[in-house]
Amino acid sequence: MGRMKNAKLLGGIGAVLTLAGVGFIGFILKLLAVKDIAVKTGREEILKKYLWTAVLWIASSLILTGVFIDYWFNPPATPGMAFETIGVGTFLAALLMIVGSWFLKESYSDIAGETGVERFHITGKLYFFGGILSLVMIGFALIFVAAAFEILAFLSLPESAGIREE
Repeated sequence: MGRMKNAKLLGGIGAVLTLAGVGFIGFILKLLAVKDIAVKTGREEILKKYLWTAVLWIASSLILTGVFIDYWFNPPATPGMAFETIGVGTFLAALLMIVGSWFLKESYSDIAGETGVERFHITGKLYFFGGILSLVMIGFALIFVAAAFEILAFLSLPESAGIREE
């Protein structure tokens, strides 16, 4: 089993950047950290689940962007049409975001199981429930807490894979 120093550093910096609002760069650094963890632990499915998160969250963002660009350039004739257009697109984007959050929860649960860092398990749950509750706006607070907890999770990684420390 390999050393986890790079994953700890990349993931920690990525999580801080994500919380600071530099989400794309932060997400890329966290992706590299998760790849390193998957390689070091020999669990390829950790990375696959995280990649599903990335794909679904990007698709969700593109749908949401498309809905609002369409609304801006082609304003609906009636308020009812506006609600339908924005409502359906937003619902679809939210659904993809929630499914992506589930894959993130699964990936982080696997990391917690392999490294013994229970904070990953908690972070994954916070993201998942935050995604669900974001439909009623409460979830954004949970997502913020998850992002902060994610920093602690990455910085709590043990020096070597397979050594369970907390």
